[in-house]
Amino acid sequence: METRNGRDGEDVSAKGAENAGSTPLLSASDAPTKGPLRLFLGAALAFYALFLWRTSFVAQGTRWFVLFEDAMISMRYARNFSRGDGLTWNVGEAPVEGYTNLLWTLWMSALHKLGLPESKISLGIMFTGVAILVTLGFVVARIARKLTDVPWVPVAAAAATWFCYPLVFWTLRGMEVGAVSLCITGLLAFALEIEDDHSWGKVAGMAALGGASALLRSDSVTSVAMLGLYAAAVSPKGRRFVTLAMVGGFSVAMLGGQIAYRHNYYHEKVPNTAHLKLGGISTPTRVKRGLFVMLQVFGYHLGVPFATLLTGLLSGLVSKDYKGKTNRRLLLLIAMLGLQFAYAIYVGGDAWEWMLYANRYTSAAMPALILLVTVFVSRFLGAWEEEAARKATVRRFATSLVGIGLLLLALMVLAKVRPEEGIARTIVFSKKVAGFGGLFFLVGLLMFLITPNLELLVEDGKIGLGKMRDQVPLGVVTLILVVLWAPGQLEPLATWAKGNAAQFHDEERYARLGILLNRKTPKDFRIAVMAAGATPYFADRPTEDMLGKNDAVIAKQSPKGVFSPGHDKWDYDHSLREKQSKLIVELADRTDKDMANIRAWGFSKLGKPEDEDAMWIHESALQYAPVFESEWDTRDGLDAVLGK
Repeated sequence: METRNGRDGEDVSAKGAENAGSTPLLSASDAPTKGPLRLFLGAALAFYALFLWRTSFVAQGTRWFVLFEDAMISMRYARNFSRGDGLTWNVGEAPVEGYTNLLWTLWMSALHKLGLPESKISLGIMFTGVAILVTLGFVVARIARKLTDVPWVPVAAAAATWFCYPLVFWTLRGMEVGAVSLCITGLLAFALEIEDDHSWGKVAGMAALGGASALLRSDSVTSVAMLGLYAAAVSPKGRRFVTLAMVGGFSVAMLGGQIAYRHNYYHEKVPNTAHLKLGGISTPTRVKRGLFVMLQVFGYHLGVPFATLLTGLLSGLVSKDYKGKTNRRLLLLIAMLGLQFAYAIYVGGDAWEWMLYANRYTSAAMPALILLVTVFVSRFLGAWEEEAARKATVRRFATSLVGIGLLLLALMVLAKVRPEEGIARTIVFSKKVAGFGGLFFLVGLLMFLITPNLELLVEDGKIGLGKMRDQVPLGVVTLILVVLWAPGQLEPLATWAKGNAAQFHDEERYARLGILLNRKTPKDFRIAVMAAGATPYFADRPTEDMLGKNDAVIAKQSPKGVFSPGHDKWDYDHSLREKQSKLIVELADRTDKDMANIRAWGFSKLGKPEDEDAMWIHESALQYAPVFESEWDTRDGLDAVLGK
């Protein structure tokens, strides 16, 4: 493929990156990018502010903020730790490690130590998420400057990061996803800095960040290892071993310290969640689901970016000069992306794949995808004025789009023929996914028809996009962002605009129930839940997590329902009868025998008999039945029960 100023994949932008060296975050030479960056950042901050405000509710005249379910689980551990009760689920009982984000949980504990009102501690975590996203965008822009000297690329990459909905969602809803992404992307930035200008200070910084990554999520050590190996490989001879030893050694030390703490405090070799999600579930079962949801989500949600990525690979943008510094760095980005995807497939995906956008594991790799796609587009545009390159690019993009469309249609045929059964089923037919598959296929075919007559759409064979060398045309950059990323984000954004962030209304309801329990029940009132987030946190009562994330007995049992990571094991006898729970907030899949046992153990249903989602109360706690039968799940209803 011929590029803007050369042949065989070599680009002037690549040569500019060769000499980029170590530069400030925004130097004088970056003046054309400062204004557009600030505009996009301002728009992003306005979006974040609205997002945070909408994830709140009012109870007893106070505005409360609540995080996503798993984030609220970490918050319960954090609060107990801040009180001096240890990193435990139920105070005074055998500790269990029901979290996988030690450093994030400790940060939550620090915020609890500040003495913030209970209603506002979650907001503090959300503000942390805002700071993480802002920083992440600037780090992405810095890396982009090391991949090309085209000035609009860092702006487009940073803006795509700031507005990447799954990354925004998981981060602002209190999960550690944004922090993991920042650590991994920061490690990449350090590795490239070391490659340009090795110094022991940069190596020490990379080592510290690698250690933080290991404590943040232990499964991030694979990314730390890969980037550490890259940094060592590109270091000057004589410094490679020490570089690798510093980066790898500190991460291993942090991970080893956490393992030692786990063995001493929890008496386990691995987190409880490892038993829960991997124990008793075969690798083929996990990989089957993981591969299905990966292909479905990324074909549906990120079809256009992935078609762009495939077009770049088919065009030989990397393979034709894989020894060059810039293309070597692009290969590193591809490896980072592949590593995160492989891990997500191995564990079987996530429990919330019904959202149909990037899950917690793959969202952390979104900056790598954004950088790859943006750089590839800049190279396409650099060669656009040449007829052969232009037609080849369109044909390859059309081929990629047709392939993605056929893939989505094939997945939906599989789901139609062999659907899963059960509450947590994932492999099911979706009209939306099938519709997008058909759309991608038809658009790809249309592009094939257009290609022979492409010159009719391009006056004199030129449109001037390849001349964007010393300026950042805001309108063109915005158009590129919309074309690349909007198709897959319109639905989640529309869903958010119409009804709020996914699962927020459930979290609000659970939080109101927690407040009710805290105000109207004694401190030893034991509850049993399936959603172990907001209700246990705000109730501050002994809680049975019936799905086993915070129960070492259930986590080590065999799965009962259709495979869904962390949501396919339960034991009603253990959680309800043995633990003597007083209130059942909800149940998972249940048989007639299960229901007969629950009644035999002294539980009776609250509310209407036909209500499938009704709570159950034990005969020893019937005096509290009127409280839970009230309309507590509305603002006015809760205020009426509690009194202002």
